[in-house]
Amino acid sequence: MKKQNAILIFLFCTALFFISFVYGYKMMGPKVNKQNIIIGEDRTEDNMDLEILKEEEKISPNVYIEKKTYYKACNHNITKLNELDEKIVNMTEKQYRDYMEENFPNVKIISFSINRIVLREEKDHLCPNHYIIGESEGKIAIYRIDENGDRVLDRVFNDYSISLLKQIDQEKLKQGIRVDSEEELSNVLENFIS
Repeated sequence: MKKQNAILIFLFCTALFFISFVYGYKMMGPKVNKQNIIIGEDRTEDNMDLEILKEEEKISPNVYIEKKTYYKACNHNITKLNELDEKIVNMTEKQYRDYMEENFPNVKIISFSINRIVLREEKDHLCPNHYIIGESEGKIAIYRIDENGDRVLDRVFNDYSISLLKQIDQEKLKQGIRVDSEEELSNVLENFIS
């Protein structure tokens, strides 16, 4: 009998809760829908009932910054993950855009969110994935391309003087022969060193 009374009381309380919820929803629903919602407008006495304020999102310390660089000289795109600059943490989108425009005017912001930023930059030179076969002090040499498009001496083959090559090959090496991969580098070097 006690068990049956407990079940009846539980059912009665549940039904009462449900009825009061529905009644409250029906009573308050039309009032909320009729009120004006104001975002960024001047407030007047008529529309001061409800105002929604949106807090601006700020860059997270865990932001993922992706930089896409397009190299015009070779038509290559290279995507890198940039390290977080502590200065940008907690910046709003507008603050970040101003910061980038002031410090990195050549870099465009492609997309922005508090967790992921995508940047794009164009450069007029070769990308760092290329090699130049040339000469250094009369010897056959290999140059790498750095981030600024400058040639950086990588290796010199001291046993291979360019004076032993045909005149046309010497001219090519003095101008520099661009190769686009390590495999191509090996193939071209084989022609001069074998």
